[in-house]
Amino acid sequence: MNLALRLMLGYGIASMMYGTGTAWAQVSSSPTMSPALPPLSMPNVAGLFVAAALVVLLAATILVGIAYDLSRKREALAVSLESRISDSLLADPSLGSLPVAPTVSIPLWRGSPVVIAMTGSVPRSQLRHAALELALREATKSARTYRLEDRIMIDPAVARRAA
Repeated sequence: MNLALRLMLGYGIASMMYGTGTAWAQVSSSPTMSPALPPLSMPNVAGLFVAAALVVLLAATILVGIAYDLSRKREALAVSLESRISDSLLADPSLGSLPVAPTVSIPLWRGSPVVIAMTGSVPRSQLRHAALELALREATKSARTYRLEDRIMIDPAVARRAA
């Protein structure tokens, strides 16, 4: 054998044994066809699931934040209205010394009425009506729709304790 052929054959065997990465080209007499594309692989289902879970978690976090902000604003409005009614009750000379207190709650639903509960005791029905009228005046200034709950009891013994 020819020396050059021996060297090439030895080099080829050595590269196959030790994996040097050299490839030999082979020429075929048949017409060549383009190599087929590998089949498309299925997308990573676990990755899509994690991405979808993150999007859902982000949306839930945003909704919880919006609901918390809305409830905080409604609570601030309720406290504001409650303090205005209380200040008006204390400013009235006939009602200032009586144990009458408002409790205001504003529901989260926008169309729901503001609920004002007047609780306490008064000695006469005229003072009860005066306290309710005062609460109504303050409610009409700040709330579109409201519901006044009358929980004021008439107790003649309150006049002796308040004096």
